[in-house]
Amino acid sequence: MRYLPKKIGLGSAIVAVVLGGVIVSSLLVHVTWWRTARVVSDDLVDTLSSGITRNVRRSWWDRVIDVQSLTQTVGDLLDEAEVSLETVTVVLTASRYAGAIKWMVLVGPDGSIVAAEHPTPDTVRLIRATADGTATILEAMHRSGESMAPGELPAGDRLVVHGQGWVEAAATLDQPRWLDVEVTPDGNERGIAYVMTTQRGVLASILGYDRFASLLGSIPVAETGRSYVLGPDGRIVIKSVRDGPEPMAELDAVARAAGERIAARPAAGLNIEEKARLWVDGERYAVGLTPLWFQGWQLAIIIPEAEFLDEIDRTILRVVLGLAFFLFTAGVIVAVFARRFIADPVGRIADDLRLVEHFELEEIPHRPSIIAEIDRLSAAIRGMAAGLADFGKFIPLELVRSLVTGGHRAEPGGERRELTVLFADLAGFTSLSERLGDKVVPIVSSYLELASGAVEEEGGTVDKFIGDAVMAFWGAPLRIDDQALRACRAALAIAAGMDAAAARGEPLGELRVRVGLHTGPAIVGNVGSARRLNYTALGDTVNLASRLESVNKIYGTKILLSAETRKQTEGAILTREIDAVTVYGRKEPVRIYEIIGRADAETSTLHRSYAEALALYRERRLAEARDLVQVQAEKDGPSRWLAARCIELEANPPAPDWQPVTNLDSK
Repeated sequence: MRYLPKKIGLGSAIVAVVLGGVIVSSLLVHVTWWRTARVVSDDLVDTLSSGITRNVRRSWWDRVIDVQSLTQTVGDLLDEAEVSLETVTVVLTASRYAGAIKWMVLVGPDGSIVAAEHPTPDTVRLIRATADGTATILEAMHRSGESMAPGELPAGDRLVVHGQGWVEAAATLDQPRWLDVEVTPDGNERGIAYVMTTQRGVLASILGYDRFASLLGSIPVAETGRSYVLGPDGRIVIKSVRDGPEPMAELDAVARAAGERIAARPAAGLNIEEKARLWVDGERYAVGLTPLWFQGWQLAIIIPEAEFLDEIDRTILRVVLGLAFFLFTAGVIVAVFARRFIADPVGRIADDLRLVEHFELEEIPHRPSIIAEIDRLSAAIRGMAAGLADFGKFIPLELVRSLVTGGHRAEPGGERRELTVLFADLAGFTSLSERLGDKVVPIVSSYLELASGAVEEEGGTVDKFIGDAVMAFWGAPLRIDDQALRACRAALAIAAGMDAAAARGEPLGELRVRVGLHTGPAIVGNVGSARRLNYTALGDTVNLASRLESVNKIYGTKILLSAETRKQTEGAILTREIDAVTVYGRKEPVRIYEIIGRADAETSTLHRSYAEALALYRERRLAEARDLVQVQAEKDGPSRWLAARCIELEANPPAPDWQPVTNLDSK
């Protein structure tokens, strides 16, 4: 079995196509724009990162040079014999560069120590110590030159100087150098020192790591960036400290990742500048590496790219949201337009075609549309429906529906079915037509309209009109379970319509309808030639229904039905038995019944009297039967007939083998 894909509506298809095109175009534009923006953003980040790195490096080296210059100046002053250390302390305190230096230490040839300590960038303390480190604070001064209370000396009144590598290394220097300091003179931290020899001994300007960190922190690195000093093995040696909010802790992880890059370098590539982008925990960071030319240290400037790209990302988000809103709005507009002007009209036209398929043609209107093709299509369908509706007046609609929906061709042929056949004719029509002439046509038309409407209302098929007679049947082309009941209801509706016309004083009310009904097997199908066909029913069932319609003339009844039809409607239709007859062309007697009404109708005294009289008649108790019906003979046709029949048999007594069956040998 071939798989059939699920169908979608026209409106959905139009919306999908339009939105698909809009989305694809928008995505192409957005991706192109986004890639361009990303390239520009990357270039911007590179430019800003490089600029910040250069600025930090320049600022750092400015401070390094300041420290070196200040140390050289102090050294030169110390070489002058007439200059005292107190004078140097005053110079150091007043210097604008002094804040970068935590300690300035002079180690004399005899091991004595004179140190200027900067507890804060704005204060200095002059300390003298012996060779064993025992120290005394000589003076404490503010940068403004104001003397201060000396305060307490740290490290238990001792300076930690002797025994360190930088002191021994300084004795062999032929020019100033930066050396690593294992511990600052107060014994609290590590540091670095710019060391030179003078006539009075070794002079060292020492920067502790905390002062180094503060120095780095004083150099701006964007708003959320940070400076690090990384060793050649990749470890973090120093990280900047600054006033204000603490930089993000995540930057330490980025610094470690940058250190891994440094550690992975070959020996020849340690002191190189490098720009890199590192992803850490889903965030991207711009990293600038530049050598400090000291023990393989690298200055690492780390800046979250979000600082540069947040606004761009927000712009992208706004564009995406704007695009989404645009797509949503466009989708709503397209959907409304497609449904209002295309999908709904086409859907209604499809419903109209489905009505055509089922030959329900009178319900199809013309559906005007602003779209010319849809308007023309609807007009064409309406015209086709009108033509088919006219055509449907000549043949049974259910037959056409079955042919159209089943895809069958109209060809000669038939099948045996159980049908309920109805014949309806007008009594007194001949005399009325002689009296009215061609004016009788509207009367006949109104009667035929009444009869065919009643038949179609009950789902029957109008076979043909024969003058003022109507032939109809139930059970073909559609099979109907309650066909006999439907036929009886249609007969009652025809009779009620005639009575209503009489009550309104219409000419149709001057006529009287006669109806015959019979249920039985018949041949039904397309009868005729290959060029012209008639869908009809043939057989004894049809003939008997026609005969029963004529039998109404004898008994003065309106609607007669056979025992077979009565059997199928018992409990739903109230009847009374009229007689047993043999009709023309049929030897077997047929019991015939008159319809009194629906099951809720009341049985009158007249009907009960007739039933008793009929039973007496069949027992040859003719006089008793006659007496029962003579009193109602004037107002009841069957009673009148039975009274006359009894009188006739009383005058001519029947033979001993007589059967109470009326022989009707004429059509």
